[in-house]
Amino acid sequence: MNQHLKLNSINQRFFFSKIFLINLLKLLLSYLADVEFILFEPRAGNQWARTLYLRLMRVEYGKNNYMGHHIFIRNRGMLRLGQRCGIGSYAQIWNYALISIEDDFLAASNLMLNSATHDPVTLAPQGIEIKIGKKVWCGTNVTILAGVTIGSNVVIGAGSVVINDIPSNCIAAGVPAKKIRDLHRQDIQCWNPFT
Repeated sequence: MNQHLKLNSINQRFFFSKIFLINLLKLLLSYLADVEFILFEPRAGNQWARTLYLRLMRVEYGKNNYMGHHIFIRNRGMLRLGQRCGIGSYAQIWNYALISIEDDFLAASNLMLNSATHDPVTLAPQGIEIKIGKKVWCGTNVTILAGVTIGSNVVIGAGSVVINDIPSNCIAAGVPAKKIRDLHRQDIQCWNPFT
């Protein structure tokens, strides 16, 4: 019995020390990425500290991604970024369920993606996937909540709170965000900050 308690205590200390070390490494790499951004202003694809941080956080990502400083990612895994994704400073990503962002995504500062919610009757916590299509631009202070699907070729206006799906090829804004007009991008070469 004492032997079992001793082993259990050792296992708990190892487990807690492993979690502590991972969290410490996350914190250090996050700060290092912020210092790298502030001091050197690296171009997309050249953020070596941010790349290490994304790898530690088990983020799946394509080429030429760019992130500002003070980026918060809550959980390891459950975040997929396509190619040429740019996320502005002070973004908060609460990835309790998968958050999937396709190619050519741009977000200004203070983006919040939150895939967590609670059942309104039981208050039980749950995570519901967020899906964001290609060529989506989010203005500053945009919040996208659990269960939302945003189509491709969409602009989300500054300060919007997205609680319902947004169809492709439109501009949406407001609290809650609603389609306000169509957006036509056929045969138009969009600006690419990653070239």
